[in-house]
Formats: sequence, C-alpha cells, structure tokens
Amino acid sequence: MASLHCDLLLTGGTVVTAEGCHAADVAVRDGRTVALLPSGSAGATATADTVLAVPGLHVLPGVIDTHVHTRYPGIDAREDFASGTAAAALGGITTLFEMPIARLPANSGASLAQRAALMAPHAYTDYALYGGAGHENLDEIASQAEVGAVAFKTFLQPPPPTRLDEFRGLWCTDEALLVDVMRAVGRTGLRHAFHCEHAGMAASFTRQVEASGHTTGRAHALSRPALVEEVSAAMVLALAGALGTKVQVVHVSSPRTLQLVAGARARGIDATAETCPPYLFFTDDALDRFGAFAKCNPPLRSDAERLGMWQGVAAGLVACIGTDHSPFLDDEKQRGHDPISSAPPGLCGLEVLVPLMLTGVHERRITLPKVARLLSSGAAELFHLGAKGRITPGADADFTIVDTEASWTYDHRQAATRSRGNMRIYDGLTMHGRVVHTVVRGGIVVRDGTLAGLPGHGRFVRPDTSLSMASSS
Repeated sequence: MASLHCDLLLTGGTVVTAEGCHAADVAVRDGRTVALLPSGSAGATATADTVLAVPGLHVLPGVIDTHVHTRYPGIDAREDFASGTAAAALGGITTLFEMPIARLPANSGASLAQRAALMAPHAYTDYALYGGAGHENLDEIASQAEVGAVAFKTFLQPPPPTRLDEFRGLWCTDEALLVDVMRAVGRTGLRHAFHCEHAGMAASFTRQVEASGHTTGRAHALSRPALVEEVSAAMVLALAGALGTKVQVVHVSSPRTLQLVAGARARGIDATAETCPPYLFFTDDALDRFGAFAKCNPPLRSDAERLGMWQGVAAGLVACIGTDHSPFLDDEKQRGHDPISSAPPGLCGLEVLVPLMLTGVHERRITLPKVARLLSSGAAELFHLGAKGRITPGADADFTIVDTEASWTYDHRQAATRSRGNMRIYDGLTMHGRVVHTVVRGGIVVRDGTLAGLPGHGRFVRPDTSLSMASSS
C-alpha cells in the first residue's frame, strides 16, 4: 500500500548525477526531492498530485548558468527578465547567475537588493546576482555580500564611453587599485570573477590591425589574440596567490589560460576556470561568415585552440560552463559591420547551452555525468548553493529532463529571447539532444518543450555564507 504522498512524481526516467546514471522514480514534496524510488515501484509505494511520466528520457539535476547578462532593468527591446528567464527555462536552465551590468548596476547593497526585488515578479527560474567590484565602490563590496551576492565580478577593461552608467563600480584597470578591490572581495569569502583581457594590448592590437586595412570579420580575432587573455589571467592569478583570494577566470577561450589556472591551483591558489559553448563549437572563421553576429569577447579562436578547449574540459581543467548570454538587437549588431571593432560584443545562448552539451555527448567529447558536473553540481558547490545541483532527498527539486536521442536543426527564428537575431550563428547546426521538461523547485515550468509556468515562480537565491567563509579561512 502506498505510504508516501507527494506533489510531483517523475516516473520511468534515467537519473543522471556527476557519479553516473541509473533508472529511478523521483518523488517531490514542498519544492524538494523527498525520495528516489526503484524504477517502476512508485505506483506501489507513493501517490502524487501530479505524475510526469518520462520514459526514455534522462533527468539531470537542474542546470545552473553561471554567466548571464539580461541587463535588467535595461533596454526591454533587447531582453527583460521575463523573456530572459523564459528563454532560460526553455533551454533547461533552472537557476541563472545574473551579471551586475544594468541601467541599475549591482554596485552597492542597496542597488543589488533593488535589482533582486525588481526581478522577482518576472522570473520563471531561480536567479542569483553577482555583485560589482571596482575601484569606485570599495566601501560597498561588503554590503553586497550581506544582501546576498553569489560572487563578485570585475572587468579589467574600461567600459564603452556610452555605457559608463551601466558599468559604474564594476571595473578597474589599475593593478595597484585592483589589490584593494581583491582584498575587499576576499574579506567576504565569495569568489571573485574576472573578465581577463589586457586593455592596453587589445587597444594597441586593434589599432595595428585596422591600420593594415583589415577591419571586418576575422579582424576582431586578430585584434584580441589569445595572448591578450593569457597575460591578463596571469596577472589576476599572481595577485590571487599573493593575497590569498578565490578567483575565477570567466569565459576562457584559450587552452593556455586553462593551463595557467591549473598551474595556479597546483600551487595552492583557489583558482577556477569557466568557459562557454561558442569556444567549444565554433572557430574564428565564423567571424568571416557572420560578421558582428559572431563577435564576442574574448573572440572565437582557431580550430586547434577549440580542440584544446575540449581537451581541457576532458582533463577537468574547467569548473563550470556558462552561456555569457548577451542580448543585442539586429540593428545594433549590423551597425558594427565595418569596422567590426564598433560592434557590441556578445552572443545569446540560454536556449542552446544544454542541446550543445548533449551534442558534445553524442560526439563522444564528454559524458552525461560530466555534463551534470559542469552544468549543475560543480557550479552549486563552487558558489555554495547547498540546495542546488543535486538529485537527492532534501535538495531543491530542480530537474532538466532531456531526450538525448532527438536530432534537430537550429533556426534562430524560433528562439524565445527578444534578441533572437543574435543567435543566428547557430543556424543550420544539427543538434543531438533536446530539452523536454524543466522543473524548478517542483514546479513544471516547461512541459513538452512549451512554457508552462508563470512569471514570479522564480526566487532570488543566496549562497550559504557559512560555507563560503569556511572555505576562505
């Protein structure tokens, strides 16, 4: 006789964790997983208000995107928080980490709290917020941690002159001042993320490339060679070693940067690396084919470097994978065709993160348990989200349920993001694997590939500060 009553029961699926895959039914109550039952036994041992049958599908721990720019509140025509989190849910993402750039940048405790409150009514998924750490707001770093920042972000390049308001308190180009910024973040116990590109080198190389008459397409990659990233990362790692702070190099594009981070870690520095799918699936020839619609910073690299990034993933040199989702409208990108240096950098990616990584599984570049580690449990551990990233009793009932056998061809016109044109780089790409259902804290937000939840279901997620401080001591 059934003894367990639950709100939601997943039946017939294969549960994927970082440790492996096994058939199991999953019982959910009050937004949390309460039991994993032998496959097929749920009918005899449990009853449920809702049964979601998932035979032939794989149930991954809810995917965490560690790197998102909806820039809300900002320019709604590009993206607002409802469209951004809807796109995330349709892509199987259950929690996203929003970067601090916005018309209301996260650069103080008050502004971070205000952003979290503004986002709440619109969120389909859970969300965490990066705090901004720059030379302009040293005295506001601690307050952001108190409000619930999941980590801090610092840009090592000056902001575009037309976007100074969006970047206030988020950047620092003076290495001496950066010491003070890193010390302030270090005192919070939170991880400090860096966009590593050496500003002076990038500016000098751009002038040289444009002076040679090369102003379109691959000129962008030539103006920011991998050395620009590597030199900047080496500086951050050196400071982290001297100061004892926890750092992450985000959107790594160079396998040599992965080696620098691994070497620092071998010396006892708490350093990690994040990469993004475009650096695994595209090369710099896309800049010649798509122009500004393939422009991101750091740029796409050579095929040898792309393969080197996959080797780094296989070797465990990458801690997590984020999209660096960056919405821009068609006309904004097209205005930067020539010179390409005038185009805004960034690609959209919320809806293709999971299908691309499943394609990597199909191509035997990565395993499903490794995907679960990189997209879920690893990120949860790294950023001290104890209830996330696991399918185990007591954890949040976040699930990304996928069909690994589905094969389909991408068409950006079907995208949910408002900046769907900024996803045309994926057009024509055959993807092997598709998101079928997305469950956030027990709520079915996406069912059969269609948005089924309501805005406001998502919650602001804070790190467990006791864990972050313990790991920094």
